[in-house]
Amino acid sequence: MNRTFLIFVVILFGGAPGAFSQTTSSTPPIGFIRKDCPANSDTRLSIPLERQAEYIGPLAGIDSNTLSVSGEPGWTENEFQFAEGTQAETYHVIFLSGTHVGRSYDVTANGTDTLTIDPGPDSLTGITAGDRIKLLPHWTLDSAFPDGSGVTPSSIFQQETELLVQDSTTPGINLAPVKTYFFSDSWKDFNNVSEDAGSAVIRPHQPLLVRNRETPTSAIFVGVVPTEIQSVPIRVPQGSGQQDNFVALKRPLPVKLRDAGLEDSFANSPSTFLLADQLLVYDDTQIVINKSPRYTYYRDIGGTWRRFGEGTDYDAGDEEIFTPGTGVILRKMGTGGDAEQRLYWTHTDPLP
Repeated sequence: MNRTFLIFVVILFGGAPGAFSQTTSSTPPIGFIRKDCPANSDTRLSIPLERQAEYIGPLAGIDSNTLSVSGEPGWTENEFQFAEGTQAETYHVIFLSGTHVGRSYDVTANGTDTLTIDPGPDSLTGITAGDRIKLLPHWTLDSAFPDGSGVTPSSIFQQETELLVQDSTTPGINLAPVKTYFFSDSWKDFNNVSEDAGSAVIRPHQPLLVRNRETPTSAIFVGVVPTEIQSVPIRVPQGSGQQDNFVALKRPLPVKLRDAGLEDSFANSPSTFLLADQLLVYDDTQIVINKSPRYTYYRDIGGTWRRFGEGTDYDAGDEEIFTPGTGVILRKMGTGGDAEQRLYWTHTDPLP
């Protein structure tokens, strides 16, 4: 399962020292990953690397949703604010310490030493001066697949490679994609082919679905190896319903199920006849469009990881289901509340 990738991590000590001169004396490790996507099939693809940071350092303070950073970074007013036609990047902040460690928020404006962020449904209560942050651009279609690299070019009338964005907003399970992108002379949104979609953001921890027709593809990504704590947002439905979360870890190495840190955000199942939370895993070697999950994982009432269909003595904890460059579905069971809830799956640095 999920064995179609090749990964190479190269540790470099070059790079752009100016980006880190505020707070650190060394640059982070750089790596690259190749993800193979077969023809006539769907493949889940994620990017386990990050783009180069613009700032890493501590906060001087917070006022509502505006962060003040330490030192004098010398930023230009709103240089990190997306502006159609003039500034194609969308920046985000990742917290490296404090109560919100691992969480990511988009930057909506900035001053010479301030960043205004969009907390979404989160409260920013608990963030204090001294908390460390990282400021960096999101991956976009243009930065991840420049000039259509890694995909087969298409026409308006025949899409050879499609990138499908799985639904992350609608309640329920077995959700249809909400966006379909393809590359012709530039990146296009299937529902708005007259405009360039190259600045469309690829969200952290959310895999894409690559749908190839007659030609296999191989995407290669080069970036910074993330070593910080990661907090993946998880939606918990209201009532007793179920909610699919399309998730991935930004890790360059495989992660075993027992080492994924899911215990605090994953409900145990009373029995195989009454499953609570589930992990649905796909097999990239299966050549199928609209493929079904190959494996279903759950935790039994005693907290042992199990794979559905195996015997009760089978411990699935050593299975490396979180492989670089792919994604899974975390299907959450509602806890009976009147409103949808949001929690975070936190994973610490697996690198030595």
